[in-house]
Amino acid sequence: MPGPANASTATSPNLGAVAMFEEAGTVAQMRRALGQQLAAMRYRAGLSQWELAPLTGYSRSTLSDAELGRHRLRREFWLRCDELLKADSRLVASYDRIEAAAAVARQRARSMAERARDQDAPARLQAVRPAPAPVTADDRGRGPAGSLAAMEACPHCRRPIAVLVVPAAAGPSRRA
Repeated sequence: MPGPANASTATSPNLGAVAMFEEAGTVAQMRRALGQQLAAMRYRAGLSQWELAPLTGYSRSTLSDAELGRHRLRREFWLRCDELLKADSRLVASYDRIEAAAAVARQRARSMAERARDQDAPARLQAVRPAPAPVTADDRGRGPAGSLAAMEACPHCRRPIAVLVVPAAAGPSRRA
């Protein structure tokens, strides 16, 4: 598992994407190694895939995919295999390490996507803002139709959002 991202990875989208692919590749390698471990234990126990699969409650093809590291199965599968092959929790321990590494990789990917989105937010806001209209004495520095655009924090997630404030139409107020 690679160490934490360095400063250049955190600031460069290209290097960040490379780091994400490396982490995904590491998790895939770990899944393949777990599958090879399962196949070796099954072989030592003298069982074929056709014999072990019904004991686990899964199909032979699913067992084959697990041995090749191509299938992400639930923890219960690995617990059953551990019990059936008398693996002393080695398969479950490997599964737990893989899931922890995958969770870290997913969190890093989310964090990098959020950082990229936050860095691009001002440019995206500028792209959707209308061109400034000529200011008249009645506008008092406001944009088209007297509206104001502002950046505020979302009350739920605290991320920056663009808010367009449009004053109510002129006329009698509706106060009760």
